[in-house]
Amino acid sequence: MKRNRVWTALVMSVAFTLAAGIGRGDSGEQPPEKPKAGTFAGAIRALDVEKKVMTVEATPLSKTFGIAPDCEVTTKDLPKASLDDLKVGSVVRVTYEAANGVLVAHRIEQQGPPQETDKATALVRYHLRYVLFEQSR
Repeated sequence: MKRNRVWTALVMSVAFTLAAGIGRGDSGEQPPEKPKAGTFAGAIRALDVEKKVMTVEATPLSKTFGIAPDCEVTTKDLPKASLDDLKVGSVVRVTYEAANGVLVAHRIEQQGPPQETDKATALVRYHLRYVLFEQSR
């Protein structure tokens, strides 16, 4: 008789545990994807201040960024700059988040003055950087 009560209590506790777990179970929905942060450095090739879109190129790569409304912009001369202070050809470092395939810039730091936009010069500069710095590693 005592044995039946023990088994009944055990079965009931297992049943309650399973029933409580069903409410917290997987609903089939994936948790929202956490944005991935990154940085990208290169020269500004296109800048539309009104649409808040910028393309940065580090030959041979190029990335297009949407610019967040709260994006911080700094230049060598101005710690609190605006997008109007940036020029096409300026060398920048962009801190961004990538969510759902969209790159959104949250910080833009001007690293250097505008450079020439000649593709041939940029290609030579890229190859020199590779030969001088990358191969020595």
